Amino acid sequence: MEELVMINGAISKPSEAKISVFDRGFLYGDAIYEVVRSYSGKLFAVEPHIDRLFLSAERISMKLPYTKKQYLDRMQEFYQKAPFDDAYLRIQISRGEGPITLDPYAPTTVNEVMYLRPLKPHPREYFERGVPVVIAGVLRNSKKAMDPDIKSGNYLNNVLAYKFAAEKKAHEAIMENSEGFITEATTSNVFCVVNGELWTSPDDSDILRGITRNIVITLAQGLDIPLKKKNFTRQDLKNADEAFLTSSTREVMPIASVNGDVLKSSPGPVTRRLQQAYYDYVKNA
Repeated sequence: MEELVMINGAISKPSEAKISVFDRGFLYGDAIYEVVRSYSGKLFAVEPHIDRLFLSAERISMKLPYTKKQYLDRMQEFYQKAPFDDAYLRIQISRGEGPITLDPYAPTTVNEVMYLRPLKPHPREYFERGVPVVIAGVLRNSKKAMDPDIKSGNYLNNVLAYKFAAEKKAHEAIMENSEGFITEATTSNVFCVVNGELWTSPDDSDILRGITRNIVITLAQGLDIPLKKKNFTRQDLKNADEAFLTSSTREVMPIASVNGDVLKSSPGPVTRRLQQAYYDYVKNA
């Protein structure tokens, strides 16, 4: 099953794909991106990802050459080239290439790269028994320094946090902010359940508001699960009855332990209900 890359509309094998060393995504992380996945031959929740792509572009004053509908069509057409049903598709758009300078107006044309590969599913046991996570040794970037609603290629904060998880042999690293509150994990959002009530960080905290997070919040409301968007600490997370991660590729993934402390249940009853509701939502999308 062959991976494919598309650079500014030209499709090639990964080994043949080339982009300028003067591209600002390479030089400065001056790029935005989105990741979508497919189920049974159909891309899932593409529209909200494209909406967020345009929001990211607006926040960094990047002019995109196509409309939302045109990007949707481009992604769908590229996906049709895949010789596999369940795929991982990433679109990344850099500000382009030009002289080595921080001046964002130096480049004149953006570079668009799409990556398409078979989706490697997580082991079933991750969903049935949960995964270990750690609290990272690095803090989440403050929204006063970097707007978390911008899904950018500037990912060093998350890379360093994930390095911490890898060294501890954990599945994910969760980051706190400077006030000691839980924000998000390196590539996923965090939920916990306390006395039957579902908690997740406030929308205006130092988090990227994930597409899967939004779906889960809507599903919880439809199931009449009490929900609070509130600040909570690592101790709250450790003492929670249950907890889970959400992302496009993780879906609803239970947390089994935090820094080696085993949670009371993994997955717990609320997590199980939301897992099933999410599977049903995907099936009917």
